[in-house]
Amino acid sequence: MRSHWWTIAKLELTLALCDREAVAWSLIAPIVMAAIFGAMFNESPPASTRVTIEAGANPPVVASGFALLLERRGIQVGDGGIRVQLPDSLVDRMLDGRGATARVVKKDEGDLRVMAASAAVREALYVIAFRAGTLRNADDAQASLGSPGPLSVHASTLGSAPRVVTGTERTLPSMLIMFIMFQLTTFFMVLWVDDLRTGKMKRIVMSPTPTRDIVLGNVFARLLWAALQVLIVLGVGSLVLGVRFEVPALDFTLLIAAYMLAATALGLLLGTCFKSSEKANATGVIAGLVMAALGGCWWPLEVVPSAMRTVALFLPTGQAMDAIGEMTALGVAAPFPLQNVVILVAMAAIMLPIAARRMKVQLMG
Repeated sequence: MRSHWWTIAKLELTLALCDREAVAWSLIAPIVMAAIFGAMFNESPPASTRVTIEAGANPPVVASGFALLLERRGIQVGDGGIRVQLPDSLVDRMLDGRGATARVVKKDEGDLRVMAASAAVREALYVIAFRAGTLRNADDAQASLGSPGPLSVHASTLGSAPRVVTGTERTLPSMLIMFIMFQLTTFFMVLWVDDLRTGKMKRIVMSPTPTRDIVLGNVFARLLWAALQVLIVLGVGSLVLGVRFEVPALDFTLLIAAYMLAATALGLLLGTCFKSSEKANATGVIAGLVMAALGGCWWPLEVVPSAMRTVALFLPTGQAMDAIGEMTALGVAAPFPLQNVVILVAMAAIMLPIAARRMKVQLMG
């Protein structure tokens, strides 16, 4: 008997495309929201850490030498920013062996910047301790601090350093992940409930169409719709918003395909739990919002507590955003997210048979 699953899939897609509100919600809203939320973030590279040196009673040569050492470590010295208070008679303390401690006073800077400034100040004090005897006049001090000496500090990063991700580069894939889940747990879920309520699916069952084809048709309709979302949202985002997706194309495609499969399975499973389209729609919206928030679509998973990050990795959205976050940070050098893809496929493999069984019971009931 000829397979009818493709006919079922085309029917579902035709019904979806006839709903203009659903089309706008799933294809236009992600781009608009990515532009709005992306504009809230600074798209320029982060400014250098800025410090102000308070030299106290030390001679000017000490302050200028200290500033030279800090600037060599990427710290910007000027007015404003973190305050660095040098102890009085810094060089005399070094020469007498009494030691010296500089105070780093935090103002409005973040903790990471303060830590970077503290590390640079500590290294500068070590250098001055080695060369304290040469800081008696300005010329000798500049020559001494600017030349190689017994103490040198080198830092390196293995592999490519993470690049700065712009606001729209961060939010566009997040909105895409969120709205794919929205569509599959709201609109298509309501569509299935309405099909059962109006008897359309049961009339199809009365025809020579096997139940297997009905299930496959619904699965492929949802996968094709999600694929359409991906193509349009990423395509328009690249052309209109200027988003540069410097990620491994094949790896990203496989990840999104695995996510779409898991989201489809979840949407089908949830759809079998309702007989009222109103309840299905309300539950789908709440489920989509919760999964988006917990999964990292609203904020990076790196900023949440470890317990919440563990919760996120039990969700399809969390697995997808965990891999996308690494891809956008490392670019083309990002490794293949094998673990995320395997977990997403495993989620689909668990939920899809259960959903298919429940759909068959509903169709035969």
